[in-house]
Amino acid sequence: MAEERSPIDGDEPNGLSAESKVGLFVMAGLAILLFSILMLGDIHFRPMNNINVRFRNVEGITDKSPVKVSGVEVGSVKNIHLSDDEAEITLSLNKSLAVYKNARVRIRSTGIIGTKFIALDPGHPNPGASEESQRAHNGDTLMGEESLSLDELMERVAKSLDDVTGGGKLGSNLNATMANLRSITDSLNAAIGQQRQSMVNIVKNTEEFTAYAKSVAAHLDDVLSHSKEEIKEAIHNLRETLDKSNTILAGVQRGEGTVGALFVDKKTADDVKETVTNLKQTSESAKEVLGRFTKVRAFWIVQARRDFKAGVYHGDFGMRIEPRPNKFYEVMGQNLSTTGSSQNSNSDFERTNTVTALIGQNWGSLTAAAGVIKSRAGIEGRYRPFQNTDTALNRVEVIAQGFDFGRDAYIKGRRFRNPNYTAGARVHVNDYVTAGVQAEDMAETTNLNGLVNISFEDKDIAYLLGFVSFAR
Repeated sequence: MAEERSPIDGDEPNGLSAESKVGLFVMAGLAILLFSILMLGDIHFRPMNNINVRFRNVEGITDKSPVKVSGVEVGSVKNIHLSDDEAEITLSLNKSLAVYKNARVRIRSTGIIGTKFIALDPGHPNPGASEESQRAHNGDTLMGEESLSLDELMERVAKSLDDVTGGGKLGSNLNATMANLRSITDSLNAAIGQQRQSMVNIVKNTEEFTAYAKSVAAHLDDVLSHSKEEIKEAIHNLRETLDKSNTILAGVQRGEGTVGALFVDKKTADDVKETVTNLKQTSESAKEVLGRFTKVRAFWIVQARRDFKAGVYHGDFGMRIEPRPNKFYEVMGQNLSTTGSSQNSNSDFERTNTVTALIGQNWGSLTAAAGVIKSRAGIEGRYRPFQNTDTALNRVEVIAQGFDFGRDAYIKGRRFRNPNYTAGARVHVNDYVTAGVQAEDMAETTNLNGLVNISFEDKDIAYLLGFVSFAR
């Protein structure tokens, strides 16, 4: 009697193999994870328009900085790069928003040293031409309006104070003016002596005018009689005001008080300029510290790899931290597995539950990193050959890794003596999903892998890391 075959010893009749079931389970899990990320992360696939804007200075603006119309967010900054010695940013705007060629684009902040954003006035069509011809379409370039920065404002204030004090020149100018007035008075006295008869006639005419004025005053007396007390009080208040003004001006001339010190005391003027300089330095320090606090970004990474040769799946999970736009730290657990995993193949020589920890730097289209790759010392390089083009190829990236350079080990009965080299190509489908293929362990087994990488930003972790950096 033939021995009955257990389903555990092989494939079920007319059914799926164990590897196929595991593959379907992993793909279903990834689909559920992707759907959860899209829902919880409030990610929308809406049609967008890309409008380029040029500025002389875009300090404080980063990728993902919001674009607002009347305080309402309508898009974000997609890309920042140099073009003809000017900063050019690409705005990703809702396609439903009508933007015209006379639109105004400025850089604003939420406070004196707050987060920067792009303020957009969409403009309006002018009569006499079709509305469509006046619209800014996808890929068009507009000129941004420059805003006065805090540093420039401080420099202007310091220069204005220097012009007011003038190193004591203002007092000299006032003395020269008084001397000129005295000279004019002497000249008038001489002229009056020569024209005495004319002055007599003027006095006679004045007397006649006075007599006429008396008759007018008699008529006005009845009108103003009921307001005499109010007029007296007003004259008294005016006299007190003039007396106080004379006292204040006398104190200013003697150098008393803050204003008087600015006019006559050179040391006080120097102190004011020093205070403005210190304020400028303080604002720069605050800007640097707050920039370190707000520019930290953190991303969770989930990655699935399919080894076509071995017929198994590998799962990776980790985090990427960017303290600055061109620097990153990445920590990942790779080929994560638990005891009793159903995935097993004699062609799968990758060790389970390894760690990759890299520190990297970006120079435009080239990225280099070094550290630990799959629990072995190694290096990594990435290159985007079409990054500066406007085609879909600018999403393509090639990657190469080398690690475990002194390898001499037996894995599943096979001896490995060459370093582990990996090379491949990836496509950034969007800001969250990356797909590609790569050949792993090229010097030994050359296992071809397909991969899907999903990353999403965690601002709570970024803020926490920002607080740690701020405390330091």
